[in-house]
Amino acid sequence: MDGTRIFYERGGTGAPLLFCDGLLCEGHVWKYLIPALQTDHDCLHWNYPGHGSSQDPSYWADLSIERLADDAAIVIDHAGVKGVTVVGHSLGVQVALELWHRHRESISGLVLLCGSPGRIIESFHESAILGYLVPLFDVITRFLPNLASRAWRSLPSDWILRTTLRSHEVNNRLIRAPDLAEYVARMNRVDIRIGLHILEGAGHHDATPYLSDVDVPTLVIAGEEDSFTPSRRSSLMASAIPGAQLMMVPGGTHSLPIEQPDLVILRVRRFLNER
Repeated sequence: MDGTRIFYERGGTGAPLLFCDGLLCEGHVWKYLIPALQTDHDCLHWNYPGHGSSQDPSYWADLSIERLADDAAIVIDHAGVKGVTVVGHSLGVQVALELWHRHRESISGLVLLCGSPGRIIESFHESAILGYLVPLFDVITRFLPNLASRAWRSLPSDWILRTTLRSHEVNNRLIRAPDLAEYVARMNRVDIRIGLHILEGAGHHDATPYLSDVDVPTLVIAGEEDSFTPSRRSSLMASAIPGAQLMMVPGGTHSLPIEQPDLVILRVRRFLNER
């Protein structure tokens, strides 16, 4: 869109799948799902600007959900595929819905995991506090950009890991400690200024007005104990999309795809096979 180089990787053969990550993520949440589905699907996974192996955008670049959806469409076009099923996690749910909305001729299905149709700042922990904190953090990163970036990247991964486990944001009975450690370490590599910029755009974006127009098979998967994007939001989204299937996972949190991968793989495979 603005000259930023976008990275994507590809593996497997069969009907195409496009994987869209959550914020500050570069694909670790798909650690088990993508290899399992590559046996009979052409799996495309891409990195948002400033994430993973994609180039950092300029600080003032448009990083709205709409722009990310257009970037995803460019990946699809470059790969030369049609009839893509988009698999999104967390923020990737908004990207997937907007991709269908703006480029529906290329999309044949949606798999939406642990996410909501929009305004995620308002739904975080069912509290408005993030709505106050994000603008404050944004001001800090604008006036003290280098300090903010160094402070974020210098946070000890071990401390973040221990804090996450104590906070019960993940199901520590199910998640494998090495998986969580790698998940945290990869998040820590993203420039916090880019993350906040994308989060601000995601806070304004809302796909709710066109959910009733979605005309492709859709599977919604949610964790009952997800506090980042509460399961209530996923249930409402599924009920608004005509014919959408919903799987609510007991004990599941926002990290569901790496907490209970076998269950997620089985359900996604069943959905894809039914189609």
